[in-house]
Amino acid sequence: MGKMIDFASVECSRIDWQKYEEIQGRADSIPAVLQALLSSSIENAEKYYWGIENHVVVQGQLFSAAEPTLQVLIASLLNVRPRHTKIDVLELIFQIVAAAFSEAEDEKYREMQRRIQLRALEGLWVFYGELNGEHSEAVGEILDLIDQSRLKYFIQ
Repeated sequence: MGKMIDFASVECSRIDWQKYEEIQGRADSIPAVLQALLSSSIENAEKYYWGIENHVVVQGQLFSAAEPTLQVLIASLLNVRPRHTKIDVLELIFQIVAAAFSEAEDEKYREMQRRIQLRALEGLWVFYGELNGEHSEAVGEILDLIDQSRLKYFIQ
């Protein structure tokens, strides 16, 4: 077997980020911030966390870059990450997913929410696998949003 695959890096590199928007416009800077978050020291992690949270999901409002950001964050769970990184990743996933399940009036926005919900469901078994880990409570909150009917069978 060759070197370990960094699934988040591969996922991040295959996305055309120019097609997506964040609060300040085109999402060109999001891949670099994601990569920085996933490889950051505990001292720098908070800066990169807010570089994502304040740009793709702002006070519960989603921007189109939330969809590929969610894909990369889910992929990052497939690799071993430092504790502080995993906490930030799970919190960002929760923020994006919670916003995707909130009430919305605008049809175009609801369509984006549906796409993000589907992206979250693509990671369903990744999340269930994380129930066995140190952050089962945080993962349980995500699963409670996306798969409530099945979750009850896994949590006693």
